[in-house]
Parts: sequence; C-alpha cells; structure tokens
Amino acid sequence: MVGQLRGLWRLNQRVNQWRAMRAVREALRVAYPFILVMALTDVIGQGCLSKSGFFFQIYHIGSWLPGITLWRQALQAVSVVVNGLVAVMIAFTTGHYLARTYHTEPLAVGMMSALAFLTLNVNYSALGQNGPTGSSFLEANLGPQGIFLSILVGLGVGWLASHVMQGLAKWWLRRHQVALSWTSRIAWSLIVVLSLTVAIGYGLSWIGGGGINNLVYLSLQTLNTNLGHDGLRILTMTAISNGLWWLGLIGPIDVAGNSSVTSLQNLAYAVQHGSGWDAPHPVTLHTLGDAYANFGGAGMTLALIIAIWIGSRQASYRRVANQTVIPNLLNLNEPTLLGLPVLFNPVLLVPFVMAPAVNIVLAWAAISWKLVPPIVYPVPRTTPGPLVAYLGTGGDWRALLLSLLCLGVSVVIYLPFVRLLNDAGGVDHAA
Repeated sequence: MVGQLRGLWRLNQRVNQWRAMRAVREALRVAYPFILVMALTDVIGQGCLSKSGFFFQIYHIGSWLPGITLWRQALQAVSVVVNGLVAVMIAFTTGHYLARTYHTEPLAVGMMSALAFLTLNVNYSALGQNGPTGSSFLEANLGPQGIFLSILVGLGVGWLASHVMQGLAKWWLRRHQVALSWTSRIAWSLIVVLSLTVAIGYGLSWIGGGGINNLVYLSLQTLNTNLGHDGLRILTMTAISNGLWWLGLIGPIDVAGNSSVTSLQNLAYAVQHGSGWDAPHPVTLHTLGDAYANFGGAGMTLALIIAIWIGSRQASYRRVANQTVIPNLLNLNEPTLLGLPVLFNPVLLVPFVMAPAVNIVLAWAAISWKLVPPIVYPVPRTTPGPLVAYLGTGGDWRALLLSLLCLGVSVVIYLPFVRLLNDAGGVDHAA
C-alpha cells in the first residue's frame, strides 16, 4: 500500500510538470475566488432566502425578514453574473497561461480562447430569424457545466494560436526580410481560430441544439436511465458520476433521486403508514446516494475538508478548507474542487471516487438488513449532508448514526492521500 501511494505521488509530480496541466491549474486558481463568491452568495440565496432552502424553512425567514424579494433578486443578479461566465474566464486564463509558456502574446491568445469558447456555444438556431427567438448564447454551458469544455478550448486555442503566430512571423521574415506587424500576427491567428470554431459550432448545431457540451451531457445521461433498485448499478453510476466531476464535467449524470417515481411511492407509503420501515423501494438512488454518499457534494468533499484539518501541513490547503467549509455544509462544493484543486489531481481522484462508493455499500447493507429505515421524506437540496438521512427518515437516530459513520469512514479514506500531498515539499498548489 505504501509503495502504491508513493507511485501515485510520483505520478502526481510528473503530471504537475506538464505544460498543459500547469495552464489548467493556473486557470483554476484564478477562477477560484469568483467561484467562492458565487458559492457564498448561493449559501444565502439558496439556503436562506429560497422558499425551498433549509434555513428558510427551519427559521421561517420569509415571515420576519423585510424586503425578502429584493434580497433574492440582488443575490440572484450576483450569482447569474459570476456563475454564468466562469467557464469563459477559465477558457481565457488557460489560453493566456499556455501562450506565456510559448512566449507569444498571452493576452491576445487568452481573448481568442474566450471568443472561441463563446463561438462553440452560440445559439445557432436563433440566428437569422425574425424577431426574438431566445438568447444568442447557450447560457447553461457558460457556467460550471462548461468547465471541461472551456479547459479543452483554452488548451487547444493556446497551442494553435501560439504556433500560428510563430509560424506566420517566421514565414513573413523569410519572405520579406522584415518582421510581421503585431496587428497582423493577432488578426490572422484570430481568423484561423474563429473560422475553425465557428465551423465546428455550426456543424454541431445540425446534430443537436445544445452545442458540443450538451451532446456530451446527453450521451452521459443515458447511462443512468432506469437504475431501479439494482444496488450495483447505483454504485457504478455514482462512481462514474464522481469521476466525471473530477474531470470538470459537472453533473452530467444526475445522482439526485429525490423526485423519482420510486421516491414518490416511498413517500406515499410513509404518509399512509406513518413509517418508512417497509417502504416498497428501500434501495434506490435516493435512499443510498442522496442520503449517504456525497456529503458536501460530489466526492464526499466535506470529509476531505475534515481530513485536511486533521492531516494537512500545507497552509494553502488548510486555507481553502476554512474558506469553503460553509458552502460544503450546504452541498455546494465547486469552490473546493477548483481551490485545492481536486480537479485533475491524480492523488485525490482515488478517495474522491472511493469514499462515496464505500458509503453506498455501507448504506446498502444497513438498509437491506433493516438496521436503518430508508429515507422517504423529501429534504431541501441545501440540507447539511449529515442531516439528510436523519430528516429524510423522520428523525430516526439510527440514520443519523449511520451518516456519522459514513462521514468518519470517508475521513479515514481521505487521510492517507491528504498526508501524501504533504510530500509536495510545502509548495502552495492550492489557491
């Protein structure tokens, strides 16, 4: 085991030396403060001011806070601006940093990367129509959902534009014996980049109206259709989903089963009989995944934060853990994913997938052996992770005990990997 961990650490060190990975980490570092502000805004907006928010319902905030509609609109405006453009920022920063390593024009290449990402997410079906036909952009792809594509675009444009600029400059110098002007280098490179991305974006619009990002998400969403009561399929799909989150594909597989038909049938049974012990569907995505697998969000990141507090000597990791603990309590973990970062970190991939999988197995066994009742009552999305099962079972102490056990086991799973990152020599990798 020790040898395998050391091998994983050496792999992590090699990966961190890649030019592309350095660009990705720089982009995530720059985006982190914006994502953190967005998450803290959502903590208030979704958790406290939304009618479905956990704290809104617990403290009846709507009955005593004056001007609540105005507060909602103000926070929603902040969230829309930051959340709606985070992928564009990452595309810009990735291209910018990569161009710096090629010693070309980083600001110009960064702008090209952002423009290229936008052209891939133009709503081509709305073009050339008379009158308003919707937004000019596929707005859903410009936020966290578009992080993976924005990284690919930033890397691709950063490489292509830098090489086009260098190639043009050398060709012009050999042919005319004078240097090509700065404007010409930028303009010709921009023409090449936008011609390519517009062609790709327009071509993909004939296949599907949601752009390349939507095509990827739709293809992945077919994996979790009709999971039913098969614990192995639920376990597999949750592991795949968390692996995709690690790649920056945020939520392509919906592992929230709170409103599924089986959950509604369980709820109807509990209302009729006053208990969920003999609910017709004890093993579902909702009773396993929602309740026990992902406290803090995908990858059980609440356990990661606790493991950092216990075992990390890196000041940057501890700083990010302190800054993101409140959003994690409400299952908003994007700041943690970008701030450490968890994304594209080979060392953290293993516990990120393993911890939720182990929790599902524990919950599956406990529910199958009737040690705890399945959760049958719906709970708000922003309910603190360890309380989801407790409240979803109507306040059963055994469900709370199992939740705490899952959290403790997850911390134990994360700890060796967190301590392994201490061997990075004290260099601040986090934001």
